[in-house]
Amino acid sequence: MVRPIHRVYPRDNNTTSVIEEDWDTLIILDACRADLFEKTINLDRFDRYERRVSAGSMTREWAQHNFAGRELGDTVYVSSNPYISTIAGDVFHELREVWRNKFDDEERTVLPDAVSEEARHAHLDNPNKRLVIHYMQPHYPFIDRPDLRFQSWHPDEIVDGDAGGERPHDPWQALAMGLVDRQTVWEAYADNLKRGVNEVFTFAATLNGKTIVTSDHGNMLGERAYPVPIRLYGHPEGIRHPALTEIPWAVINSGKRRDITAEEIKHTDAIDSRVVKSRLQDLGYV
Repeated sequence: MVRPIHRVYPRDNNTTSVIEEDWDTLIILDACRADLFEKTINLDRFDRYERRVSAGSMTREWAQHNFAGRELGDTVYVSSNPYISTIAGDVFHELREVWRNKFDDEERTVLPDAVSEEARHAHLDNPNKRLVIHYMQPHYPFIDRPDLRFQSWHPDEIVDGDAGGERPHDPWQALAMGLVDRQTVWEAYADNLKRGVNEVFTFAATLNGKTIVTSDHGNMLGERAYPVPIRLYGHPEGIRHPALTEIPWAVINSGKRRDITAEEIKHTDAIDSRVVKSRLQDLGYV
């Protein structure tokens, strides 16, 4: 009901096109709202920090606006999110799909160290390319929080994406249903961010050049929409609200900038739609 209104209000003329920005390495913390980042992470560890406005309120929309239809032969993308493959699988010099072969079956997500490991190999193999590293955290599932694992952690229990009106798919829906309180979700969300950022700092210390740490979108935890004042949860597509579109933009400068050159676009292998659907369900998408 509110989506058509929010697509045009408020009008965002200052959204960030990440590919047009100046960086050697772009690190994406999936679903990290700006205020969560500011309250959880020591900003003094960065050379510069500001807020930016995302082009999307969820990964699929963000990828569509930033990458779809381009030819980025100077960029290697290391991705833990299947939406990058479905939206921009044939855009980059190389797309390394960590979600395909390093998905943690116990935690039902891609763990940060698995992304860093693949990113190290990608950088060694492509030292003259821009590098995008897409970590899944702080996006749900929350690591080591079995008390906040809901129906989306069990794909076999999902029938046509319907929770039957009783069981939530994820913490955002549980929060909307009053089954968990906001502080509990916020703390787990922050802990997930710490897991991701700790790995980011470790990996960024091995890189030369200009590194940007940012996000694709945020999450709503019951903030009211405008102009229709209903409470929203999670990251619905097409909604323009600060909780969804205000993202961190943190800069790390280290050593000499890389000499970037463009080469051919490498096409990715065909994607099994059943695998994509299963992984997206594990990650809370329904």
